[in-house]
Amino acid sequence: MTAATSLTSVPRCSLMSILYRYGSTYYINMTNRCPCRCVFCVRDSTPRLGDADSLWLDHEPTVEEVMRELRAVDLSKSREVVFCGYGEPTERFDDVLECARRIKAEFGKPVRLDTNGLGNLINGRDIVPEMEGVIDSVSISLNAPNSEEYMEVSRPSFGEDAYPAVLDFIRECRERISGVTVSVVGGSISQESEDECARMAMDMNVRFRVR
Repeated sequence: MTAATSLTSVPRCSLMSILYRYGSTYYINMTNRCPCRCVFCVRDSTPRLGDADSLWLDHEPTVEEVMRELRAVDLSKSREVVFCGYGEPTERFDDVLECARRIKAEFGKPVRLDTNGLGNLINGRDIVPEMEGVIDSVSISLNAPNSEEYMEVSRPSFGEDAYPAVLDFIRECRERISGVTVSVVGGSISQESEDECARMAMDMNVRFRVR
């Protein structure tokens, strides 16, 4: 991952991608809104990932637009469908849940949510109970082993309330969702801090990944 650059310096394509494939998995790009400005964020250096034309949206897609895109591709080799794009999916939490319900009903695919873990603060309520039975797995950006480093790396708009909220979100997801993974970005923190994050994951009984 590269260090952040000015968003104005990133070239943007004219064709926006609601759905894109990375490897054999399909990802849904619901929004460009995000309460964090992570120093490693790849969207600051390229407009695309996988087979996307551009993950910069000219409008936020409706649920119907998302479903239409999914119907137009072959999902047979996609083990799951993932909410992850150039923004935080829980900024559109209600629409994410509606899409997830329809995906499971129409395609029979497991649904994963990749998130910064700030959904409760974003939505002003505890969203995890609503995820139970709809979201099959969740990948949460832990990013750092303490609040001070988290603030430096993630630069959240919620300030010092952010890191405790992420930890609470992880713990609650662990109780309600079977597949919970927390992650850090390799090279964004020291090896010592990365090792401490791995220990924290073990203590919380969730999986740990360096991405």
